[in-house]
Amino acid sequence: MKNNKRHLDSSFLELFKPKGEFYDITVLAQEDPYLNFEMRGNSVEIYYRGGRLLSINNLGELNGLDPQYSLSSIPQPDLHKIQEYISNAKHIIDRYVSTVKNHLGEKEIQQRVVYENNLSVNAQDTDYFIVDTEWQNASLRGRADIMAFRWLRPSPRRRINEVQLTMIEVKQGTKSFKGKAGLQKHISDYELISKNSEYMQMVAEDMLDILIQKHELGLIKGLDKYLKNDSKPRINQDVEFVFLLANYHPYSKILDQIVHSLPINSKFYISSFMGYGLYHDFIKTKDEMISMFPSVFN
Repeated sequence: MKNNKRHLDSSFLELFKPKGEFYDITVLAQEDPYLNFEMRGNSVEIYYRGGRLLSINNLGELNGLDPQYSLSSIPQPDLHKIQEYISNAKHIIDRYVSTVKNHLGEKEIQQRVVYENNLSVNAQDTDYFIVDTEWQNASLRGRADIMAFRWLRPSPRRRINEVQLTMIEVKQGTKSFKGKAGLQKHISDYELISKNSEYMQMVAEDMLDILIQKHELGLIKGLDKYLKNDSKPRINQDVEFVFLLANYHPYSKILDQIVHSLPINSKFYISSFMGYGLYHDFIKTKDEMISMFPSVFN
């Protein structure tokens, strides 16, 4: 079975390290909290507000914005003027979202989750490190908005050398809960793909390679003391699937109509005091959600 790996080959990765041809792009992703650096095996994609701003393939070719964003002409990316290009491209995405179509809501939330758990001042304290966004395997109907590793803790202050892959589906508002891409569809797809334990182990190993590579590039903080002497953590064989429901209207009845039909082991993140940091103690089961919010589920 084809693994569709997303981590980079070592020679391609070197291009984004100091002295590498694309190191300036890595630095920009380190410094700008609104840029998201993602690995796609044969390419690196830079996202802004959830939209793809720049792509670099393993042949060294740069590709710019999707034409849908361009209300006027924009120069193609030039490595020697990359900061100028990124500034112009960000402005075009901002203008498109504000004047044409704001279609990036869930993706923007994904990026804030990435930043808060990987690069913010709180990154070393949360329970999760984000390794990938928009992961998918079309042939197996597997997908997740966010792929993360929970670094296991036997106590709040101590981590052990073991991680657990967590697949997170982000849903914003109420309309996204139903239909072909609704809650039931996503959890059914997860149940199907998770039955293939051999494949899920391959995915987890690929995600762990990405975690290590992003750490090497300075794109994930707080891993220095956990990734010593090039030793990889163990991967827990259990994979979690959790919904992250954002900006839900508490007076809507849509969630109440849907949640009762979901499996008993369905899980949901609730807000960590209005932040984007992910903590395992803030994962609630379906029954816990119903008991915590009786006005929403009645």
